Amino acid sequence: MTTRTNRTLRLCGWGTLALAAIAVIPAWGAIFTDIAGVPAQRAIERLAAKGIFKLSTDKFNPAGTVPRGEFAVLLTRVLGVAGQGVPLPAFKDVADIPKEMQPAVAVITNLGSVSPLRAEVRKGAVVYVLTTDKPVYAPTDNLELHFTISNAGTADVKFEFANSQFFDFVIRNADGVDVAQWSLGRAFLPMKEPLTLAAGKSFDYVTQWRQLDQNDEPVLPGRYELIATQTTKQDPTTLTLALYRGVLPAYSDNTFRPKADLTRIDLAAVMVRAMGLGEVPSRPPAVSDAAEIPAALRGTVGVAIEKGLLPVLPDRSFRPAQAATRADVAWALDKVMDSLGRYDFSKGMLKDIRVGTPTLMVVEELNKAQRTFRVARANAVYRNNTVADLKDLQPGDALLFLKVGDVGDVAYIEATGK
Repeated sequence: MTTRTNRTLRLCGWGTLALAAIAVIPAWGAIFTDIAGVPAQRAIERLAAKGIFKLSTDKFNPAGTVPRGEFAVLLTRVLGVAGQGVPLPAFKDVADIPKEMQPAVAVITNLGSVSPLRAEVRKGAVVYVLTTDKPVYAPTDNLELHFTISNAGTADVKFEFANSQFFDFVIRNADGVDVAQWSLGRAFLPMKEPLTLAAGKSFDYVTQWRQLDQNDEPVLPGRYELIATQTTKQDPTTLTLALYRGVLPAYSDNTFRPKADLTRIDLAAVMVRAMGLGEVPSRPPAVSDAAEIPAALRGTVGVAIEKGLLPVLPDRSFRPAQAATRADVAWALDKVMDSLGRYDFSKGMLKDIRVGTPTLMVVEELNKAQRTFRVARANAVYRNNTVADLKDLQPGDALLFLKVGDVGDVAYIEATGK
């Protein structure tokens, strides 16, 4: 593997401030100097390029741990959610949560995630589907439910109802209590004739839930069932999705413990929920310590392993209570960023590169227009899937690159060429 080397800058009147800046970040070189060869290297670099990890020093410390409070901040950046206006729960240790972290903790402990995103039931030629419009909801977002009943057969299907309430939506908490129920304001009129669904046609019912109970109060953190029912006289059909409000929950003693290390099982659960992957893997987790994984989370861990969100350790164990490393967290957050389309890669063909102070890159975009981009001081470059340097890039290379912010410097480059 090629090792990136820092270049020496010529200081033209920058003085003491410039020297101080160079002392804490790499000078025209690698984003971090201690991640070469780490499996999560590219994930770390991509996240740093988009500002998820801040470039305060040239060290990432991939084997270090991540406190729960810091993870809350990282996750809000990845998901692009803000905490303004979201009240911080009355944790017993609220005084231990730094003020600058409190908005992120407020969001993460109230953030809703739906997993899985789709439920389906088939009865003969009739297909019932319940979906949501996205996997993650900020505390004040409206949660959109789509309930579709389709006739996939070649003959009409008739449904008999006691009244004109053809369907019902229910929100049920973990204790089995219905906290909200509605039918889109339909009047309950007697039905004398069956309702016909023609072949190849569908009934589509779309509704929104404001994450409030029947008294218009925000629902508390916890697990909720999102239920849609076709209320036929006989054999009603019910579909259910799960909403987890609070993707990183507090402890049972009502403490958040912001300085406690994030564990591997916490990381697995949060990532699976944030991506809406469900809790049913194709097979149980094939790890040597499966018995140490709480039964309620074995499916979640199985999905996390199956989807590559968190690797099994070299001895084939999972070690659920072990602290997740910074590299583990970067690997998982990178998967979420990619899954949710949060990486805004720019594309184009390299026309010219002028390595200097600063380095400038001329790119022909897909519309044939040429633009000049400035390359960030700390950057990561790959060419033909191999670690490279800016000077290795060639005119004609196809580029994918990430900028710091929407209009910032280019910090991450993937090039393909001859």
